Amino acid sequence: MTTRGRKHSPGEKQLLAQVAKVFTARKERFGAKRSAQELNISLASFYNYAAGKDLPRMEVLRDAQKAWRVRWDLIDPSEVLLTRKANSAEQLVFSFLESLRKENVEVVRIGPEGETVLQVTLKIRFSA
Repeated sequence: MTTRGRKHSPGEKQLLAQVAKVFTARKERFGAKRSAQELNISLASFYNYAAGKDLPRMEVLRDAQKAWRVRWDLIDPSEVLLTRKANSAEQLVFSFLESLRKENVEVVRIGPEGETVLQVTLKIRFSA
């Protein structure tokens, strides 16, 4: 039987074997559905990776590395990929906030905004 696509290099074959081993162990311990959800991938893709049929994208390898504390033998996805975009406002930490001092912040108004919201208005001075 012939397979479609290009042939894998020896390094890719080694990574494919390690991915299959890690994903299979994860499937046996925690279940395929939960493991796929942790990586935000489809169940079909998870099964393909566990069977050694397909190599995951770098993002999937990075997520597995972080979530499951896996160390891939031949590659460090965090070195290859750019950092992710911020998902929430809490992740937006700007370098200029480090230079912000207490005397540069003035509380202008504090008041209720409905039953479940407290509105706080600040005046912040940024030094150049």
